[in-house]
Amino acid sequence: MLKVEDLAVHYIGRKTVRALEEVSIEVKKGEIMGVVGESGSGKTTLGLSILKLLPPNGRIVNGRIYLDDLDITSMTEEKMREIRGKQISMVFQDPMTSLDPLMSIGDQITETITTHEKIPKREAEEKALSLLEAVGISGDRFKDFPHQLSGGMRQRVMIAMALSLNPKLIVADEPTTALDVIVQDQIMDLFRSLRERFGVAFMFISHDLSLELEVADRIAVMYGGWLMELSESNKIAEDPLSPYTKELLAAIPNIELEDQKLRFIPGNPPDLSNPPSGCRFHPRCPSKMDICSEKEPPISNIGGRVVRCWLYGG
Repeated sequence: MLKVEDLAVHYIGRKTVRALEEVSIEVKKGEIMGVVGESGSGKTTLGLSILKLLPPNGRIVNGRIYLDDLDITSMTEEKMREIRGKQISMVFQDPMTSLDPLMSIGDQITETITTHEKIPKREAEEKALSLLEAVGISGDRFKDFPHQLSGGMRQRVMIAMALSLNPKLIVADEPTTALDVIVQDQIMDLFRSLRERFGVAFMFISHDLSLELEVADRIAVMYGGWLMELSESNKIAEDPLSPYTKELLAAIPNIELEDQKLRFIPGNPPDLSNPPSGCRFHPRCPSKMDICSEKEPPISNIGGRVVRCWLYGG
């Protein structure tokens, strides 16, 4: 349904930031695709590129993005307005800054529907009400304002709004970051139920690999603007290929152990205005070889799994 081919995105300023390089991902109909990595890995840039919502200094310098047979990268802004919402929607990280504080949540969803669909307002209100109930918000909160809702409820409103035009894909950019673990689990359950009920696919962007393993069918692991590994969730959990994926897994606390030492990855993510030579992860990699600092690793296909590492190719 969605195909990203060799995508490269740069931010142009006093220094050019190479935010994405050679990223290729496919999202199937009704799939939950996880995208995980540390801050600065390019996760949000990937999501914004798909909807062509990059900031003014952002440029797609190479690659193509296809939605079915539509080439999104060559579309005009006018055409993209027809695509956004109807075919691809986005749920942003902070719902409080995405919702209008002066409008009730019901009116905001209703306005989204009437702006794109020529239907009576009353019919749009009924649809908005059913969407709120579908995401677990009681109909009697229809006239509430955003500040009257909890963080988890505001995020549910954003998901309802994203669903309002029956899109094929919803890009969810770290939708659980500001929520406690109980509400995070509820949002994950909501994603699964909405996928079953509406047949919508999700691209779930997060820095939390444990959450991704819980909900995603496949996971794309990103680092320094590169796709480091792409595989089914169970294979990522049981047999990760990339040393970076292994380090992310090792950093997940195990609540079943009484005495454990918390793991972390030493060092910092690379400066993408001046990335290191060779593999971008080599300064922090426990498995690095001499070639890792000299040449960029190839992208290899290992039994249907994608990995970028000298351990598997070259």
